[in-house]
Amino acid sequence: MYVIETKELVKTFGEFTAVDGVNLTVEKGMIFGLLGPNGAGKSTLINILTCALRPTSGTALISGLDVAGDRKDVLSIIGVVPQEKSFYEDLTVMENLIYFGSLYSMPRVEIKRKAHEILNLLRLLDKKDKKSKDLSGGMKTRLNVACALIHKPEVLILDEPSVGLDPVSAMALRETIKKVNSDGVTVLITTHDMMEADELCHRIVIVNRGKIVEEGTPGELKAKVGVEKILIKSTPGEYHALAEKIEKIASVEETEDALTISSSDFQSILPKVLEIFREANETVVDITASKPNLKDVFIHATGEEWK
Repeated sequence: MYVIETKELVKTFGEFTAVDGVNLTVEKGMIFGLLGPNGAGKSTLINILTCALRPTSGTALISGLDVAGDRKDVLSIIGVVPQEKSFYEDLTVMENLIYFGSLYSMPRVEIKRKAHEILNLLRLLDKKDKKSKDLSGGMKTRLNVACALIHKPEVLILDEPSVGLDPVSAMALRETIKKVNSDGVTVLITTHDMMEADELCHRIVIVNRGKIVEEGTPGELKAKVGVEKILIKSTPGEYHALAEKIEKIASVEETEDALTISSSDFQSILPKVLEIFREANETVVDITASKPNLKDVFIHATGEEWK
């Protein structure tokens, strides 16, 4: 069953097309990643799915409900975690959850029961009576998530939730998303963190210039690139001269203390590369190999560096 589905979705702003015929399907129970460079259309797509924007044409469905025609019903089954704070800083953690629960006409007893459950999950229960403005940055992000979960949504949509978080808080957030997902909530997340996308997402789409340019599991996407890298250090380390010769047979990047060589066929080119080092009287002191990662996939799909 597709919990999120778009069909030939288009959104234009005057002459500019931000979303250009996007066909997207997200299965129930997935953590689904949406990646792309700045200006690729990610935010516009998220705004359509969260009913903040109406599509110019095409359809977007959440659990079979049209985001344009069934806006109130859609909002009742989704939870949204924006980049900015969505709670009231002068209220306590518990007061915020009571307020947001009341917006969905939940009985107060049910709100408190659900709030305790969520705060325990997010490791915020001991902060329930603390003013929200006094929380740490990581705790504020988790409170954002708590406010989005209070009404038991079917779908949780997070827009770059780890921006600005320290590594410990980011790791705690990833664990939170996994726990929420394990409880049956479908998750759609946009992120600029490659490790986050690789670790969390069951499936990923890469958007560029309003179109989906790649889609698959993290493993499938990395396999598509097929490019491995080896980093070679040598002495005396005349890397510029070496790079000029190696670039005739493979892609090469030069730094002060190493060469990084990329290829989809190291079995055939590695002997040639090592011969170049020998002919230049260079002694290889270290070789480190690495597999393709999602950053490589992103650059391959969009032609842009990840920023």
